[in-house]
Amino acid sequence: MIGRCGALCGLGLAVVAISWGAPLARMTEAAPLAVAMWRLVLATAFLVVIACGRRELPLPPGAIRPALWAGALLAVHFGLWIPSLFLTSVSASVVLVTTTPLWVLLLSPRFLGVPIRASNLVTFVLAIAGVAIISWGDFELSPRALLGDAMALGGAFAVAGYIVIGKRIRTRAPLLGYLAAVNGMAAVLLVVAVLLSGTPPWPRTAISWLPLLGMAVGPTVVGHTMLNWALAHLEAYRVNLAVLLEPVGATLLTWALLGETPPLHVVPGAALVLGGLVLEMLPRRSEAAG
Repeated sequence: MIGRCGALCGLGLAVVAISWGAPLARMTEAAPLAVAMWRLVLATAFLVVIACGRRELPLPPGAIRPALWAGALLAVHFGLWIPSLFLTSVSASVVLVTTTPLWVLLLSPRFLGVPIRASNLVTFVLAIAGVAIISWGDFELSPRALLGDAMALGGAFAVAGYIVIGKRIRTRAPLLGYLAAVNGMAAVLLVVAVLLSGTPPWPRTAISWLPLLGMAVGPTVVGHTMLNWALAHLEAYRVNLAVLLEPVGATLLTWALLGETPPLHVVPGAALVLGGLVLEMLPRRSEAAG
């Protein structure tokens, strides 16, 4: 039986793992869309082997179609977010892509039956103000950086749809089998996108395979799997709060490894975005009493 301490350690491992995603992407000498493709192709290979070993594939018939839709949204997420890392700063991109809970909140009344409360408006105001500060600062730097911001926000919205689908069907599908199917669908779509767009598919140097492999194993196989596992052993709000540490970890790693310091305007914007999300994730008194 997994104790609370073990669950928290697993959650900590997940946060450390996902924080490596952005810096590893920037360390890869390959076209950004190809980086997204290889991350998912390699991750799918690992997940399929593990899922087959645990006899979690094939999925139950009722879970196949939702898993394919979730995979399509995951492809959009990585197809937008990873290229955004090459257009704007890592700190801005990761903060903006972490706004996913806002979009989940907007989708919840229609798809999860969860109404939006008046208290949620505080989250929206703070987070949107932070997004505006980051976007305006990037606009003054260059339109290229602003495009990166827009792509990161698009990636956040896409992964919100992926999360909503996952919440609806995860009880009908085993974890690793579901993740293998979702990542597999996303990998196929990104392969098609690379081929149709004429993007060079191969890294320019042999050493670039190392960060690609690291992205597949660390942030994807270990990080995303452990986050989904933690949801079964800890309160959902604690897991979501922990994920908000990803921008901090990614920024520090990128600073240490690549020497990229966050632009000054990102700091107050990030504080507003993350502050709003922290308020949203904290348990209400009624929830704590229940």
